[in-house]
Amino acid sequence: MSNKLLAAALLPWAAFAQNSTDPTSITIYNRVEQPLTSALAPVEVITKADIERRQPRSLVDLLETLPGMQFGSQNGGIGQSSSLFVRGTNSDHVLVLLNGRPMAQMVSSNVDFSQLPVNNVQRIEYIRGPRAAIYGSRAIGGVVNIITTSQVNDATVGVTTGSNDYYAANASINQWVSDATRLQLATGYRETRGYDVVPSNSQNDRDGFDSKNLTLGIEHQLNQNWTLDANFNGWENNLEYDFYEPVWGTPGSDKNHTEAYQLDTGLKYTSDQLSGQLNASYGEYESEDWNKESGRHTASITNTSTTRLDGLVQYHYSEQGYVLTGMDWDRDRLKAKTTGTRAPDRDNTGVYASVYHTWAPVSFELTGRVDDNEQFGTHDTWQSALSLALPMRHKATLSYGTAFKAPTFSHLYGFGGNKDLKPEESENWEFGLAGDYELMDWQVNFYRNKIDDLIVYQGGYINSTKNTDALIRGIELVANVETGPVHHAFSYDYTDAENENNNGRQLLRRAKRKFSWTGDIDVASASLFAQVLYVGERTDVGDVMLPSYTIWNIGARYPLTSNLTLNGKVNNLFDKDYQVVDGYDAPDMEFYVGVDYRF
Repeated sequence: MSNKLLAAALLPWAAFAQNSTDPTSITIYNRVEQPLTSALAPVEVITKADIERRQPRSLVDLLETLPGMQFGSQNGGIGQSSSLFVRGTNSDHVLVLLNGRPMAQMVSSNVDFSQLPVNNVQRIEYIRGPRAAIYGSRAIGGVVNIITTSQVNDATVGVTTGSNDYYAANASINQWVSDATRLQLATGYRETRGYDVVPSNSQNDRDGFDSKNLTLGIEHQLNQNWTLDANFNGWENNLEYDFYEPVWGTPGSDKNHTEAYQLDTGLKYTSDQLSGQLNASYGEYESEDWNKESGRHTASITNTSTTRLDGLVQYHYSEQGYVLTGMDWDRDRLKAKTTGTRAPDRDNTGVYASVYHTWAPVSFELTGRVDDNEQFGTHDTWQSALSLALPMRHKATLSYGTAFKAPTFSHLYGFGGNKDLKPEESENWEFGLAGDYELMDWQVNFYRNKIDDLIVYQGGYINSTKNTDALIRGIELVANVETGPVHHAFSYDYTDAENENNNGRQLLRRAKRKFSWTGDIDVASASLFAQVLYVGERTDVGDVMLPSYTIWNIGARYPLTSNLTLNGKVNNLFDKDYQVVDGYDAPDMEFYVGVDYRF
């Protein structure tokens, strides 16, 4: 780990951590802990038990089967560039939070999920649909909150090895050292020699990846009502990748070095009727790209940072409802960029208020927000939802939400940037039906998202950025079924994402159809799972039509002793040849085996 990361790790202040470990409780909906059943929008929760069962090698591996998610830009295997499309929106339309705080990488571009550490993740909460009325700019398609803290006493070490010379080791300890104080330490390392992700070009080499990360946390209960907590997350990665053969005769970059860290601190108050938070965070992201033959001294460097202050107060005026109000301030900085372009610091101040009330069988929510963006002026956003409980444990929900997103620094000042871009604005209608029975629960959601001034790249990703308009209509089917000892999780997405200024053609890299199934079973002492992911055909840059693909994954965990567990997993079981991005080969069949020891 670099000196910069080590110095930041030793700072005695860090994060307000989101501490809920209950799978029926969430914090992502309105920034405060509440029952999952009270959310008037579709929410998914991935618990630590789910993560251990799935044995993911990356966050892409963990998230790709969730409803509404498509990793439509994935340039190869572990560590290779990837970006997430939620409900057909752009890759930078999903707000990614780390312990409830926006990540610094979003200042310049979308978050690269393949480079984020997964060993320190304790829980993930994911909400579909716009949430800009609560979170402000960017939350057009949805919000993903990656939580690295836990309330459970636990200490583990683990090692894994597998295909393409993959090696990983991790260790973590999360302990209440007194009745009032909890400490956390987690660290991990992973590396792979990889494979040649673009075998058709002249770079006949393997594209490797290595990463190390560190998490530190502390929580202290000052008294019955007040809690102070802090957290640090940092990681450092090295990546080799392939570039398209240049048509202009100059070799492109093929090596990357990334350093990122985030520090948060917060004070929380809780009583029977009143709760509140005061939080501060700082995150920094630095990325260097260069050609290994030219040398690192020629590297293109991007360094961005985000500073954030926020607070909120929630008052439960009765058992039937609450009011919530809050304020947040962000400052985005482009600290360094070797292209010579400099961007001004950009502040955004937001004020919001929300009211929730239930008159059985009706529940209602209304949220309004005003953002003052230093560069793009004032924007109002709204969120409303009405839910009706129906007979025999059914529910119907109708919601409406608006959102906006300011152009990133890359859109404005990067390669192909356009300083005349307008902010993107969206208007989303959604209707959902759900049923919850003894052995099955299901939901079907219909949505229509109109995005004005959508930012796209002319000609794909070579020419300059421009604004266009898009209309996205979709259907989601989600079901969980128990059949004896087997738990089944199904999801199906139909996503019609039209570029209205390009003859209604489907937006690039969005498959209209996606299906996933996961089956879990416990046999004797072992836990087993199987998984299927189908992604339909989609258009890539240059009007290339990529064919559909179906991949199978399987895995198992078996306790050798009360403390030692053996893990095994096979990805792409039937060795399917496919490409997520034109020209970039996806991984062949891969196997992994490892052991975890829990103290």
